[in-house]
Amino acid sequence: MTCGGLCPGLNDVIRAAVLSLHFHYGVQTVYGFRYGYAGLNPACGYEPIELTPNRVELISTMGGTVLGSSRGDQPVSVMVDRLG
Repeated sequence: MTCGGLCPGLNDVIRAAVLSLHFHYGVQTVYGFRYGYAGLNPACGYEPIELTPNRVELISTMGGTVLGSSRGDQPVSVMVDRLG
């Protein structure tokens, strides 16, 4: 999940995390929550996306963040339930 303002290289960070989890730690499924905290609130309608090595292969050539970002509060209890 990415929130708030964007920073250069954010897609590189997402790519590195996915590749490291997959190849170094054997994690087979990694999800990205789109549009920051809004992605943790089902009422906003943003479904998580599966981040695979193939899906993140070329994202370092793109600007911004492939996950999107948003600003604003979401109910904490709703976000916690989504992760649970």
